[in-house]
Amino acid sequence: MSLNQLPEEILIRHILSYAEITIFDLQSLMFSCHTLYRFIRNSNELWRLKFSTRWPQIPIQCQERNERIWYERVALAIKAAKEVNNTLQEMSFQCYPLNQSPLSAADKLITGQHPIPECVQHELELMASTINENLTTQYYARDVLTKVKSRVIEHKLQDLMARPESQKSLVEGAALISQWFELGMLKQTSRSDIRRAIDDLTERVKKLTISTVCDAKFSFPTAEACDSLEKAKEILDVIHLVMFREIGFKLSPIYGLSLDHYCSIAEVLETKRGCHMLITIIFQEVARKLGVPLQIVIYGERSFHGERNLLLRWSKYPGEVDADRIYYIDVCAEIYESLKPCHCYQAAMGQPASSAQQVFQQMMSTMLEQLRNHWGSFLNFTGKGRDNDSRLLIRLAIIISPQERNLVLEYANLCLALNLQMDDAAQLLQSVGLQGHQMIKKCTEKVWRQQILIIAAKFVCNRPPTLKYAVGLIMEFKSMPVFYTNHSQPCVIVSWSPNFQKAGQWKTVRRRKAKSVQHQAYYHILIKNAPSGFIGLNVAEETLELHHDPDLAHEQLGSDFIGNGYFERFDGRRYVPNAELIARFPEDEKVVIDLIAQ
Repeated sequence: MSLNQLPEEILIRHILSYAEITIFDLQSLMFSCHTLYRFIRNSNELWRLKFSTRWPQIPIQCQERNERIWYERVALAIKAAKEVNNTLQEMSFQCYPLNQSPLSAADKLITGQHPIPECVQHELELMASTINENLTTQYYARDVLTKVKSRVIEHKLQDLMARPESQKSLVEGAALISQWFELGMLKQTSRSDIRRAIDDLTERVKKLTISTVCDAKFSFPTAEACDSLEKAKEILDVIHLVMFREIGFKLSPIYGLSLDHYCSIAEVLETKRGCHMLITIIFQEVARKLGVPLQIVIYGERSFHGERNLLLRWSKYPGEVDADRIYYIDVCAEIYESLKPCHCYQAAMGQPASSAQQVFQQMMSTMLEQLRNHWGSFLNFTGKGRDNDSRLLIRLAIIISPQERNLVLEYANLCLALNLQMDDAAQLLQSVGLQGHQMIKKCTEKVWRQQILIIAAKFVCNRPPTLKYAVGLIMEFKSMPVFYTNHSQPCVIVSWSPNFQKAGQWKTVRRRKAKSVQHQAYYHILIKNAPSGFIGLNVAEETLELHHDPDLAHEQLGSDFIGNGYFERFDGRRYVPNAELIARFPEDEKVVIDLIAQ
């Protein structure tokens, strides 16, 4: 009996639904005969199952199960996966092609080509995390994944800011800000997890309210308005009781928090410690879900703790202007009292409710000020120093306040200093009307200088007989005490030069008698676990010795800190160069084999 003679239900549910039958197997079957094509093509449940099997990290909402044409969605997702592979293949040795920056690669993958950025992220995550994946591909996958995530978050924040004020969710915005500071991580804060945590908190308040405050027939007011001051006060008191006494939420001073903790609502929900703003946002969201709408009011100057004064405001009628019918609550006050009359907060009288944009602008300005004044590089979340932390913060602040010229200029200055994202800086300068600004000229000049170095690096290097070591070898770097407490560092060679050549993108370590060593060979190396800024070094041959312990597999050594991919894999003895590196140093292979054999 052939497949097309079986009942469709048996064929779909008991044969084709197996995980071993892939999407490509189904496509092959479809084109084998008209009958199979017809019922496979039209089986919506089968294609939904294959989609969830192939992309398990993409959540499927209940209403999507039957509303979507899953065959078409799978086809678009497969197209997205092919585009991811093609984009990574276009990435070249030591940098991106002249017409292909990481940002333009991200834009290509998430705009105009297909409407499924979740599939793009999933494909990149697979390539970035696969063990024994080609190290060069793995590096580019991680880099492009970071840029894709940043573009997706940027678009979502822009969409949020463009909504009417009544439709803006502070929790959604706080979740996106949390995700921004997790760009380098494969796993990000899940908005569904945040919603679930707040829903759980809301349910605890509901149960306590019904059991201890009100009778069993108590009904919560609608989300539009609360019908009385007394009922609103009862609900807010129980929310505070649950959050601060039962669960143990606690205000932490800004200088006692790391930067990633300060800006992460997920961290606050997990640890029950956080800044005034995020705790207030959580309180406001629970109150909204229980039918007590509150508005955030930011007023006054910055306090000793670095934040401006922050209150939640309630009134019986939306848009109330009569001060006698407006009440305030400070959720983090040492002596808590809900819905105090307006005259208790003289400095807040007459202050309008803060918009979502103003709330997030306040978060950004507080974080930037604290980063500059209190948070040192030892608390940074990027691992690349405080300047890069500032760059990421300012880039996020620009998304929230896109017309702030001073922010754009500060961002461009940091990009130039760090040799990062200069094309993005130039675009932002143009977007705020600074087309003729000298910063754009500096960015353009630096980009061209880098491109010239990239082109020059592609020429074949003929190996001189005096050269001792080769690309891919694991070495021991004998450093000077001024750079490291441990004077011996494992490293791997990524290129060499017969004589010392100054290159702006490499840190240089030279002996005191610099003139006597400039005529010997120099090697570009990557160092495992080096301090920030010293991952890539240009060192003299006399500072290197062959390392006999090959246990040096480390993710840093697949690429350097300025965006260069070098190796295909670690074979247990050495790092195997990619095709571009082999073409540049064609004679190194034999030297590596001989030295390892010794």
